[in-house]
Amino acid sequence: YKQKAQDYYNAISMKSGITWLDSKYFKPSLKKHLKEDTQIILNMIAHCGDWNAATDEKLNDLEKLLTTEHANEKVLIFTQYSDTARYIYEQLAQRGIKQLAYVSGDTQNVTSVVERFSPKSNGKEEVNDELRVLIATDVLSEGQNLQDAHIIVNFDLPWAIIRLIQRAGRVDRIGQTAEDIYCYSFFPTDGVEKLIKL
Repeated sequence: YKQKAQDYYNAISMKSGITWLDSKYFKPSLKKHLKEDTQIILNMIAHCGDWNAATDEKLNDLEKLLTTEHANEKVLIFTQYSDTARYIYEQLAQRGIKQLAYVSGDTQNVTSVVERFSPKSNGKEEVNDELRVLIATDVLSEGQNLQDAHIIVNFDLPWAIIRLIQRAGRVDRIGQTAEDIYCYSFFPTDGVEKLIKL
C-alpha cells in the first residue's frame, strides 16, 4: 500500500494534480470517509472565515525575502501544487514583484519559461522579458538547467526527501558560478504536527 500511495503521489505531483484511480478503491467506506472529511473541511472554513492573503505569514516572509535579502537576484520557488503556485504568483504580482512567472503541469511551453529564467545555462544569448522570480511545481524538479539562479525556496515541503534534493539539483550543477547556493524551506507552524497527529 505504501508503494502504491507513493506511485499515486508521484503521478499527481508531476502532472496537473489529477490521475486515474482503479475502481476497486471505490467502496462504500471511501464514500463515507470522503463525506466525513468534507464536513470537517467545511467546519474549518466556517470557523476560520474567509482567507485573507494579507495575513499569510509565509507569503509575507517570501515577499520580504524577494524585496530585501535577495532583491536583485534570481529566485526559484518550488511548491507542491499548481493551485499554490498560481496563488503565490497572483499575490506576488499584486504586491509589485516584477519579472515573475509560474509553471505547472498545465503550462503549455515550459521550455520557453525556463529559457526566460535561465538563459545562460540554456544557451540563449538574448531573451525578451527575462525573469527574476520563477514559481514552479515539481514539473521543474528534474531535467532542467536553472543554474543562472543560486537561490531556491521550498514554499512547502514534499513528502519525499528526494524531491528536495532534485529541486536543489536544478541550480547546484555544472555551470553554477555562485560561491554559495541558498536553499530556504518554510516549515509548518510549531505544533501543527501534533494537531494533525503527524
